[in-house]
Amino acid sequence: MSRHTLKTLFFTIMTMLLVGIFLTGCTSTKTSTDKPGDTTTKSPENSQTPPTSVTPTETQDSVKLTLYFPNADASGLIATERTVIVKNQETIKAMFTELATPPNGLEKPLPIGTTLLGATVSKDGVATIDLSSDFKKNFGGGSAGEQMTMYSIINTLTTLPSITSVQFLLDGKKLDGILGNLDTSTPLKRNESLIAK
Repeated sequence: MSRHTLKTLFFTIMTMLLVGIFLTGCTSTKTSTDKPGDTTTKSPENSQTPPTSVTPTETQDSVKLTLYFPNADASGLIATERTVIVKNQETIKAMFTELATPPNGLEKPLPIGTTLLGATVSKDGVATIDLSSDFKKNFGGGSAGEQMTMYSIINTLTTLPSITSVQFLLDGKKLDGILGNLDTSTPLKRNESLIAK
């Protein structure tokens, strides 16, 4: 074999090797972390985005509430309307929050420190509300004050179509007269006569 033929053969082999390396490099430029056989596609949900404050199971609704606040001389209840954002249909909780902040010129019906511990509504329309012991401990007294406090809550809650009466509990216990005179051993119904016209 001549020297010229050897050079040509060597040059041809080297060219083929370089072309092979080049082609191999071109097809493997994409690096993938997917496992073989993994056919799932990456979606934006898998990307790292900050969590939102509202979880998929949490709902928020704008609700118009009618609240009843005692007037200054405890002679009647004054209706006040407010629109609030309610989470997960916790309307009763929202009502208690709003009753803690009366409009100017009206009285706060809830004794200081009163906390709503729980609320349920039965199929027959009885709302059972469990109040903290501060409801009784911090009550100012007097039969007129008692009537305004109790019916402010009752008349407010019975504006909801699912509620016809209210059963009061104090720290989970049913008492004959939570604040003294009014019988709270059974559910109490709305009293329209106390609403000031």
